[in-house]
Amino acid sequence: MANDIMIDMETLDTSPYCVILTIGVVRFDPYGNGVAERLELRPTIDEQTEKYNRIINDDTIRWWGEQSPEALEEAMSDRDRISFAECLEQLYQFGWNRRAVWSNGAAFDVVVAETAFRQVFTDKPHPIPCPLYTFRDTRTLYEIAGVKLKDVGHVTTHRAVDDAERQAVVVQQAYRKLGLSKQ
Repeated sequence: MANDIMIDMETLDTSPYCVILTIGVVRFDPYGNGVAERLELRPTIDEQTEKYNRIINDDTIRWWGEQSPEALEEAMSDRDRISFAECLEQLYQFGWNRRAVWSNGAAFDVVVAETAFRQVFTDKPHPIPCPLYTFRDTRTLYEIAGVKLKDVGHVTTHRAVDDAERQAVVVQQAYRKLGLSKQ
């Protein structure tokens, strides 16, 4: 059953309080093939800095300037932006009651999401849609299984939803390589 999610974010800093440019999330079964559902969110940038004091880092801006014009347009354009709170509400609903929440590394995407949820949902008794014990780290799994993200498709596109899908597919490859099956 496809009840795991993979989250990927493109941001303007590397701290938990960074401005989020785009969020990509896919729902998938780690024992299966491919993804069952995709969600792409583009929160407003000004609202994050003005209302929530989220951070933009000059070094990260310079790094974005070194990326392809396509990646830069994808991350920075105003296309389809929605309020930060609405963006997080959609992410919250998508992430509610999942078996596992994956990200490419344990210290960034899920931490940024958790921080954002806690900032925006001050009135919710449970500001995070899933228990912390459901968080999973792809990099550890990839190393144990001997698989590499770069072996699936092309290099990182910096389109968060495509990156999340590719990461989920590599989790599925790792599960197969390790001989993991549903109990």
